[in-house]
Amino acid sequence: MKKKVLIGLSILIAFIGVIAFVAANSPNRNDFLAKYDLEGMTVKEIVAYLENDLNEPTNFSAAITGSKLLLGDSQQQVELELPNGQFYLSFAPYVNQTHPCANHNLVTCRGELKNKSFEVKIVDSQTNTVIIERTIISSSNGFAGIWLPENKRFQVTVSYGNLTATEEVSTFTSSNTCLTTLKLT
Repeated sequence: MKKKVLIGLSILIAFIGVIAFVAANSPNRNDFLAKYDLEGMTVKEIVAYLENDLNEPTNFSAAITGSKLLLGDSQQQVELELPNGQFYLSFAPYVNQTHPCANHNLVTCRGELKNKSFEVKIVDSQTNTVIIERTIISSSNGFAGIWLPENKRFQVTVSYGNLTATEEVSTFTSSNTCLTTLKLT
């Protein structure tokens, strides 16, 4: 009986040693962020930086869901929680071409109208309160991103010259973070 306990204890110690070795030799989140010059940035800063950067490294990925920023490469995946109570919506108004999208990919999503000024008005659908009404400039990827309160419904209206588009969006954890259906007419 004593021998079985000693063997079991030896196996447990060996297992803990393997886990400690793997943990000590695996790249951690901070190493990953440092590798891509993202260390020390908040999630909002990382999103803004990646939304404007068209020179992402090969195999680098960055997608945003209703609750997380998902970063990765061929060796590691990192999940960062979105700021509490916040939802990121990236939208790409268009005149001639768009693409289907659900969760915005900060690396591969490209919109038609790059570096353009839009008049944007966002209204809380429940209270009819205007929460944003300002000029927003799309990034060099053709998308404009905004942070909205989570768990709500909004009407988004975008004007570009004499063209306008309006869509209803929601900001629940299961909601789409990529809005590519704003056809300007």
